[in-house]
Amino acid sequence: MPPTLGLLLAAAAAVLLLLLPPPPSAGAQETCWSGPAPRRGAWMSVASFGARGDGQTLNTGAFARAVARIARRRGARGGTLLYVPPGVWLTGPFNLTSHMTLFLARGAIVRATQDTSSWPLIDPLPSYGRGRELPGGRYMSLIHGHGLQDVFITGENGTIDGQGGVWWDMWKKRTLPFTRPHLLELMYSTDVVVSNLVFQDSPFWNIHPVYCSNVVIANLTVLAPHDSPNTDGIDLGKIQAATCASRTATSPPATT
Repeated sequence: MPPTLGLLLAAAAAVLLLLLPPPPSAGAQETCWSGPAPRRGAWMSVASFGARGDGQTLNTGAFARAVARIARRRGARGGTLLYVPPGVWLTGPFNLTSHMTLFLARGAIVRATQDTSSWPLIDPLPSYGRGRELPGGRYMSLIHGHGLQDVFITGENGTIDGQGGVWWDMWKKRTLPFTRPHLLELMYSTDVVVSNLVFQDSPFWNIHPVYCSNVVIANLTVLAPHDSPNTDGIDLGKIQAATCASRTATSPPATT
């Protein structure tokens, strides 16, 4: 089978199933969360900030400008939706802000740059005291948030593509200078929903909420080659009130 087939890793599935409430009665279809993202008071497209979905233009600055505009409107009624249209949107890491929805349209791919020098270093997590893999700091996740409230990362099964091969090669060759980045990390945040997306080829863990509360993760597909190192689907760190709407998760069968 092609190496990039697969859904959530079995280890992540086991963790998620432990977090779920008891199964519903026979015939019941309802889960703990199945609703759409909230209707926001404002809507804007990343393309309006100079981004180009051609797979070649680096759009880190455009994403940063869009999020900064949303942050300045933080008091606006209902928050703001940042729309990512169909296309391939190459970018380095960027931060989110509170009271926002990052929405990936069907056919939208947010693709991480493979230029590792474009990835900032951040402090290690306090609970680790050092990088998870190496001493010192760690690379910032592609999509990052710190101290946020009311954040949705969702869409119409758009894709967040980490292009992790360059990172996996450094890990295998032992030339990695610092701990690899995640695709999505949210720290010290509350009222978070991640849903209806594809996460693909993460450099390290795909989704890492840590020191967060009221987190919902629902209806995701996570893809990575069977030999990619440590590309866990979901790793929960010191979370209060985490849950998941999806009850099934599978991983690709072992290949020989």
